[in-house]
Parts: sequence; C-alpha cells; structure tokens
Amino acid sequence: MKKILGSCPSCHALNKIEASDVKKQPICGKCKTPLAFHDLVQDVTTEEFDKIVRNSSIPIIVDFWASWCGPCQQYGPTFQMVSNEYGGHVQFLKVNTEKNQDLAARLGVRGIPATMMIKDGKITGNIAGAMNYDQLRSWVEQNK
Repeated sequence: MKKILGSCPSCHALNKIEASDVKKQPICGKCKTPLAFHDLVQDVTTEEFDKIVRNSSIPIIVDFWASWCGPCQQYGPTFQMVSNEYGGHVQFLKVNTEKNQDLAARLGVRGIPATMMIKDGKITGNIAGAMNYDQLRSWVEQNK
C-alpha cells in the first residue's frame, strides 16, 4: 500500500503515513503534534495543498466546500466513505473555500461543492455539484 501525505497543522511539515495507520491518530514526525484526519480525508490550507500536490506520487482528489453550503454538508460524509475504499492509492483532501479563496480562484472553482482530480500536479478531472456514493466511486475510477 502506498503512503499518503499528511500536513502538520502546527509546523506544516509533510509526513508520509501508511493509510492503515491514519485511524491510529498519527503524530507529526517533526514536532509530535497529532495530524488531523477524518477517515482518510485531511482538511488543508493553500500552503498545505501546494506542498502535498508537489510531493504526492499518487492521484489526489480534492473537495472544495464551505460551511454555509447545504449540498457541501451532505456531500462530505460521502467523500469520507469513498476515501476509505482507496486508502493509500488516492489522496483525499478538503479545501474550505471561505478560508482559502485564493486557492479556489487559482484553480477556477466557480461553484461548490466542486471535486477535482490532480495527477502529477495537473488537474485531470473536475466536476461541480454533490455526487452520491456510486457516482463518486465511478468518477474516481474514470479519473484516477
């Protein structure tokens, strides 16, 4: 199983983590701060996103969302459930567009929820709107 990258919320160091170890509440190898994951999904800032994209050897799926967005709130649990199926083969990130407007604008996010697939630093898939479990799994398979 390939490792996913976890960005430390304290020192912003990148940590390589076995997907099977994420549920064991991993800590940062540099500063020992607990790494925050929800299943295999990590909320990231613009800086953390950029680091992970530059250093990832596996495809990355990103959910762009906001706290006030009803469809985003409904889609979040589906995104988390699908992340568990791809542990270590695909990295799952969430970006809060309220806190990271610059990143959303840079990547051309026009509406939320929006889901993007990134491979080798390039956007290879992009879809707007919430998907159900089967739709998201199918989209991941088509784009990974």
